Amino acid sequence: MSEMYTGKSSRNPNMPFIYYGLLGLALIGFGIYEYFDIAAWEVTTDPTEEHSMHLILWEIYDLGGKNAILGLFSLLGLGGIFAGWHKTKELKRIKEEAIH
Repeated sequence: MSEMYTGKSSRNPNMPFIYYGLLGLALIGFGIYEYFDIAAWEVTTDPTEEHSMHLILWEIYDLGGKNAILGLFSLLGLGGIFAGWHKTKELKRIKEEAIH
């Protein structure tokens, strides 16, 4: 069982949860940032003001508005957090089985 570890940092089973959790929080934060950025742009009184977004974000915005962008990035972030939790749980189980 000692071959399953590649280095000292890989022995910590909590690392996937930390990495994926931080990535998930970053995605949720980006979704919140985009939501408020679009909300501020929507209420501007200057019709000539342009707003630039990536093509994919424009398509999502066209489909469901700012709520769709917030929802998508929140779901992706929560999915990342859940994936990290699941992987950490699996690594802890493997580590516990290796001890016994």
